[in-house]
Amino acid sequence: MGMALTVGQFLNSHNIDFDVTHHRHTDTSFSSAVSAHVPTAQVAKAVMLKDQKGELLMAVVPSNRRVLIDKVSRMMGRPFYLIGEHELSKVFQDCEPGAVPPLGQAYGVNMLVDEMLFAQDDLYIESGDHENLIHIDKTQFNKLMNDIDHKEISGFRMLFTQAHDGRHWEWE
Repeated sequence: MGMALTVGQFLNSHNIDFDVTHHRHTDTSFSSAVSAHVPTAQVAKAVMLKDQKGELLMAVVPSNRRVLIDKVSRMMGRPFYLIGEHELSKVFQDCEPGAVPPLGQAYGVNMLVDEMLFAQDDLYIESGDHENLIHIDKTQFNKLMNDIDHKEISGFRMLFTQAHDGRHWEWE
């Protein structure tokens, strides 16, 4: 499919310098980072949330972390929940299912960005498909996220593993 039309138009209209990194087909931002041989902390993933009134909020965090939904809810003053996958296609019509670009402003969605992403010199974002990442440098990322609230909204990512002596959780 390639980069979503909305994403390309948004980046071009904001004079963002970028290049595209191709990788094998993957289902998660974390897997995209691994496939593209880039640090997982440098890949920004979008996690879609909504409140009881149906207002959407995009939480953008490094692909090796998880959104602390309770913390986001406290910051926003109302409870937020993960949005169902089937609801994403209504908002991200030009994207492949599950390939949400962390550019809420391009789709008219409010955003919160994790503070950790601003410490990276290079960043990669989903392009709207499952085979390409958009590479931008820190300056371009700051330009894109200049007016977006950024706070500490992520925590360690839990991995479930099977050990020979039973199951256990690992923290990444």
